[in-house]
Amino acid sequence: MSRRRMEEEVFEKITSRMVEFLSDHGISPMSLTISAFAAAIISSILYLYASSNRLLYFPAAITLALSGFLDAVDGAVARRMNRVSKLGAFLDSVFDKLGECFILIAIICSGAVDVLWGSIALASSILVSYVRHRAEPFGVNLKGVGVTERAERIILLIIVSLLTPFARDALNYGIILIAVLASVTVAWRIIYVVYRLKG
Repeated sequence: MSRRRMEEEVFEKITSRMVEFLSDHGISPMSLTISAFAAAIISSILYLYASSNRLLYFPAAITLALSGFLDAVDGAVARRMNRVSKLGAFLDSVFDKLGECFILIAIICSGAVDVLWGSIALASSILVSYVRHRAEPFGVNLKGVGVTERAERIILLIIVSLLTPFARDALNYGIILIAVLASVTVAWRIIYVVYRLKG
């Protein structure tokens, strides 16, 4: 069993009751998608001002975690309610990337991290998903290929954000780590696709 599949099974077991609760109470998948995006925007605003008040990193991390959680369960709720749609999948993917861009841009603009490493983290994070989407029409599935997909990047960012009020450079080191790992993932995926297409 792949690492990604194991992670998905563990997550499904943890969130199964929440998914049941949301679907049984008629919470639509689209409302969860929009709520996840709204939480990401709030998180980005908090990150923007957190460099002048480091206590803001706590609510920034919490709202980021909320955004990630809502984004992770909206698909499960859609499947349980039999409301899976192409529009929902499209908006979910687009809002994911917009939210991630807002947060990373806010962190860069706040001056809390090195601009170069922040820019690399932003570009490589987008490219991780872009390479996957470009490979799918050619029949190459990149799910689980690489070391950091979106979930891992969010978890890492949450951890370093919670540490930053106590260690000023934690966020900067975290962004550097995200930049490196995401860049490795992009390279790994490109090599994997080339190998599969040539084979």
